Amino acid sequence: MSAPPSNHRGRKEEDEDEGESDNSNDNHKDELTPSLSAAANNDDDDDDSAIDDSDLPDDVVELQKTISNERRCRQSKEMLIQDLLPFPFSPLIRPLTISDLESCVVLEKAAFGNPAHRCSRDKLVYRLTQCPELCMGLFCTIVPSKTGDWEIETLHTAHPVETGRNDGAVSVLLAHIIATRSRDEVVTDDAMGYPHDYRVAKNSNGYKPRVGHQDTGRTFCIHSLAVHPKLQGVGMGQLILKACMRQVKNSELADRIALICEEYLVNYYKRFGFSHLGPSKAKFSGGGWHDMVFDLGAK
Repeated sequence: MSAPPSNHRGRKEEDEDEGESDNSNDNHKDELTPSLSAAANNDDDDDDSAIDDSDLPDDVVELQKTISNERRCRQSKEMLIQDLLPFPFSPLIRPLTISDLESCVVLEKAAFGNPAHRCSRDKLVYRLTQCPELCMGLFCTIVPSKTGDWEIETLHTAHPVETGRNDGAVSVLLAHIIATRSRDEVVTDDAMGYPHDYRVAKNSNGYKPRVGHQDTGRTFCIHSLAVHPKLQGVGMGQLILKACMRQVKNSELADRIALICEEYLVNYYKRFGFSHLGPSKAKFSGGGWHDMVFDLGAK
């Protein structure tokens, strides 16, 4: 992993039988906005034209300076990303669907060398069918014939951008966030799991999941923040994480965002406003994780 790390993995993601036979998920009423461009992830900014702020209140002037600085920082990050790519970087961040499964599987494998730290295929199927609106991917349109010697694994699992497009352009997954909702205030072992009988039991009357996605939960649990290794260390993780945080806040579907991470990642997430609540009780991969929570109601 690069530093600061672009891939979040604070727990074991391999499939384990955890006695989750009494759980499932229904369709969800709350959804994130269907799609947004990465350029629209941030506040709508005017251009950097000179303005006379002599008569403006100090707090308004300070806000204008903050917005301008954030815009310059974003532009700088995008320039770093563009330097790594042989094609225009025009990102699109949108909710994932089950049709993105193969790209997500490939990205997890590329991003995490330790198989125990990957979101498994079975868990991806579960999350992309039970709560796909909570999962998002950062995509970029690529024309395969124009990539030269540049190679990325998710190029081979990408779908065409438009039917009948002559240049063969495809939408390639570069980063993703996989998430569920929970009734607990931090990420727990139950939140990390999934009910193995969810396919047959979800239509049963009164069937309520004990593990996995909780449709009425008010905690947005991030299970995977993965960025392809070729694009780590240039702000790609920051781009998709900020977009996710903004979408969750605007949708009002949760009171907090939670994740668990290794100790060396604590300060990384603090940069985004997460609070460190100390060691986590989660025992995946032997434990040793730390609870991080972002309070969506905080001023």
